[in-house]
Amino acid sequence: MNKNSGPGKRNLITDVPGVQVGYAQDSKIGTGVTVISGAKPFSAAVDVRGGGPGTRETDMLSLENSIGRADAIVLSGGSAYGLDASSEIQDLLRRDKKGYKLGKAIIPLVPAAVIFDLNINDNPHVNEIGKQSLWRKLANEAYKVLSSDFKLGSYGAGCGATTATLKGGQGSSSWIQKYSNNEIYSVGALIINNAVGNPLLNEGPFFISGNLEFEDEFGGRGPSQESYDGILRAKRLPSSLGISDTFDKIKHFHENDISDIACNTVIGIVATDAPLSRNNLKRLAIMAHDGIARSVNPSHTPMDGDTIFAITTNPQNNEVNLSNVDILTLGSRISDCVSRACNRGVYEAKKIGLSKPDWKSLFQKK
Repeated sequence: MNKNSGPGKRNLITDVPGVQVGYAQDSKIGTGVTVISGAKPFSAAVDVRGGGPGTRETDMLSLENSIGRADAIVLSGGSAYGLDASSEIQDLLRRDKKGYKLGKAIIPLVPAAVIFDLNINDNPHVNEIGKQSLWRKLANEAYKVLSSDFKLGSYGAGCGATTATLKGGQGSSSWIQKYSNNEIYSVGALIINNAVGNPLLNEGPFFISGNLEFEDEFGGRGPSQESYDGILRAKRLPSSLGISDTFDKIKHFHENDISDIACNTVIGIVATDAPLSRNNLKRLAIMAHDGIARSVNPSHTPMDGDTIFAITTNPQNNEVNLSNVDILTLGSRISDCVSRACNRGVYEAKKIGLSKPDWKSLFQKK
């Protein structure tokens, strides 16, 4: 390991200076909200690769449009109901006089993305949940605890997250290194892993992208010795359904309208303090999706809403002494962070209610 590179002190997205995260969850229902914000607005971009996204204010971040900034970004459970969380954050930011100023008006800009988690605990009142403004309440709680430290696994928007094989969750990672201009920049990822696909190689315990593990951040198993053909088979854990293959399982749930598999997604945020233009932020958002594709099989499906926001705390109209190789390196490191965060979300998750089993209960070394 190069002495000038490695994970940050926390190995969280908050190793990027100027980034804070708050979260809250309702474990009984199996849903939650995660908020990212800072003292100053972020320059932001977004890239959507899934076929069934649930988002807010993503058009605002398109390069052809004027603003390209965010005062906060919300990741939430609750499907379309969960988008209400960003309205609560907008109200709180306005109260604190943070937002885009137009004359006397202050308009906080709060993009958001959601996952489907409404069936996690087979809640008989699922169709009444939206009437309770649950996600506004959780967003309010999350805003109050914005901090540099936060928990991984079944917390925040990861509370009700699942994957094809295991309980999913909230994951994060970071990387810091020196670039060609002799400046040190940080990158980080915050991911809610609620994938349709399988994060494991065959039946486990190895993660598909286990080769990217730093020390023991997601179980210490490292890469499997099995061939890459095993990844393509992507067999799942034994189940009462008697279905051993991930793709057969997806087909089964889809044909029988069992929606705990048909309405999943991976959403997240990648961050840096490198001085970037919006064009290169967009490029980083695109490259960040490679981290999902390397960690979940399949990914970016018609049933996913895979969405990644990219932010910098150091916005620039033109990069300051950053070469194309620097941009390439930033994107590669961010992609690695996304993969590691995907795995850490699964590794740290704990089974709640009727959710799928968690990795540690099945595979943790005794």
